[in-house]
Amino acid sequence: MLPAKAVTLWQAVLEKIEQKTTPQQFATWFRNLEVAELDEQRVVLRVPSKFHRDWIVTYYREVVEESVAAVLGGARELHLEIGGRDGADAASHRGATAATATPVPPVAVRAAKAEPARPTLVASHKFGGVRTCGDLPLTEGFDLARFVLGPNNQLAAAAARSLATAPIADFTTLFVVGSTGTGKTHLLQAAARLAAEPGNAKPAGRQVAYVRGENFVNEFVTSCAQGADAASRFRDRWRSLDLVCFDDLQLLSGKIGTQAELVHTLNAWSDRGTRLLFAASCAPGETLNLDPALQARLSGAYRLALRAPDRDARRALLVSKSTLRGEALPADVLDFLADLPTTNVRELEGALTSVLAGAKLTGTTVSLRTARTALQDDALLQRPASSPDRILKAVCQHFEVTMADMSSPRRPQALSFARQSAMYLLRERTELSLSEIGGLLGGRDHTTILHGIRKIDAIARSDSRVRDHLNRLRGQLER
Repeated sequence: MLPAKAVTLWQAVLEKIEQKTTPQQFATWFRNLEVAELDEQRVVLRVPSKFHRDWIVTYYREVVEESVAAVLGGARELHLEIGGRDGADAASHRGATAATATPVPPVAVRAAKAEPARPTLVASHKFGGVRTCGDLPLTEGFDLARFVLGPNNQLAAAAARSLATAPIADFTTLFVVGSTGTGKTHLLQAAARLAAEPGNAKPAGRQVAYVRGENFVNEFVTSCAQGADAASRFRDRWRSLDLVCFDDLQLLSGKIGTQAELVHTLNAWSDRGTRLLFAASCAPGETLNLDPALQARLSGAYRLALRAPDRDARRALLVSKSTLRGEALPADVLDFLADLPTTNVRELEGALTSVLAGAKLTGTTVSLRTARTALQDDALLQRPASSPDRILKAVCQHFEVTMADMSSPRRPQALSFARQSAMYLLRERTELSLSEIGGLLGGRDHTTILHGIRKIDAIARSDSRVRDHLNRLRGQLER
């Protein structure tokens, strides 16, 4: 048992960590930590799982070390062991130290730092590169150093990093879903780049590929048209891979022949032990129209959602993007852009480009006035400001419930009506998928969300009181 003084000191360290992280980050990664040892030489912490340990080592090492040094009056050797609450046996996992990992700061720190530009990694068939259909280069800047983290994407980023670099993977197939502009392509290309780096290759010389659904379809169809030899080369090319990042899977919808080929390829990948990272704009079974055999092969994947970024994540992304362009935007301009009625990262970056270009072309400095002028004719400013956060706040205020009520499993009639109204408006006024809406409302699955939307739609056609509730909410959102 730890001495009372050590327990008190650790509580003080936790308070420091809490000050340096968001409430969600602290609750997710630090609240369940247990201190096993705390003395003049080192601090030993127990964590619930290997995944939990790797995440803290990778993203929060500096936060923990700085907090320890601040409380204890100097640096200590930091060790993380698996065996905390809900954890595995620590004995088989001892020896992982924070000093052995490369830190990636959390979003608040990363957004304020400029990252040096990296050269575009072009396709190559030798180790150190990434195969792509048509041998096209990957998008410049799509690496994990520039993938701005927030509550909407932290877990997906950690899972992709683990899949790309861990010598022994806890899972071999990751399926990421998310609507347009949530960062799916960035994440997949970043994972492919990371996996192809020489220091991360286990075994050395492994073959890594990034492919989009449309390009895979085109290459398959072309190979079939060119005869048996070309089809054989296609299969050899794609079945000899060790890690595959397959983007835009929804584009295979209705392509029966290509889906059948992918099923056979998945079998070959399974035999080879290939690691797979799929991305699609919606979850399998929602509207993808996949062949049952392909859907069955993907059903065992580890599934995660990339949700639309909240306001803090949008602001952090703007800081990161503007810093990379050599600009430091005033706080009021950042707030103005972060509050634009969009959850689409591409639209947000387009607005930033307009503001920076407008100031440069007119020879003025960026200010709130010049930003408003640059966007005065932009469709974003003509759009009702109906971000997911604003919709949920409006619904809570209108029905006099809390966000905790909306996310809870409780289902009294009045609360269910409020929750289903939120589902209906989120679907009507945002680009969120059913799965993403479910994530905002306590992790409900897409079938529950679809049922709630259809129920409100049906009742509103015959019940004027329901229509009145919806119209009043719409009016509030459009003010």
